[in-house]
Amino acid sequence: MLIIAWGTAVFSMLPQLYVWREVNFGEFRQCVTMWTEKINLVDEANQTSMTGADIQLMKLYGIQNVFITFYIPLVILVACYVLILKDIYRTLNATEPERSSALYISELSKLSTSKRWARKEKESAVSLTSRAIRGQDKLRRAKVRSLRITLLLIIVYVVTWLPNNLLSWWMVISFDTYRDYQDAMFPLAFLVVMNSVINPFIYGRWQGLKMIFTCGEVGKKPKKLCYILRC
Repeated sequence: MLIIAWGTAVFSMLPQLYVWREVNFGEFRQCVTMWTEKINLVDEANQTSMTGADIQLMKLYGIQNVFITFYIPLVILVACYVLILKDIYRTLNATEPERSSALYISELSKLSTSKRWARKEKESAVSLTSRAIRGQDKLRRAKVRSLRITLLLIIVYVVTWLPNNLLSWWMVISFDTYRDYQDAMFPLAFLVVMNSVINPFIYGRWQGLKMIFTCGEVGKKPKKLCYILRC
């Protein structure tokens, strides 16, 4: 899986080698797209060197970019969230270990000829059952934690990436109006960087985020979904 992930990442970034380049803007140099370079090249008639083919290619690149950077990862995150949620509900509703343990104790009681031996066997069975239940409870808590982390990742990913992707669609639909407000919308690009800043806090179980997902009133037993979202 790791090799597939790295291979997909390398393949998806190949267009960037052609699109992005370092351009001299007088007193500074900056890495920009080939279309940004052409837009800033003004001829004697104050017209940019962008042709109709350049605009169409830029729009195709924008569509490809939003799918690779936003929609495909979002679908993967949501799919993982749904699978984890199903697995947790299956774990919460599982009663087979308790029933099988009860049957085991019952059979020991019937087959044992000595009361002392039966008592020892029962105590041993109860000990094994309690350890199994504790192990199952730890596994359930780990799954619940994975669910919370995945949910937070989805929320943060959408909040930080969606505005920038809406700008890309704006550029595709109406390039002329997009150019008029392009500079004013530039600060929204910083939200994309914030995604990488926030993620370590999510993985580290930042205590402040626990307040958001505390549900239910004091003294009331939380429901299953409420329990899943509790920290």
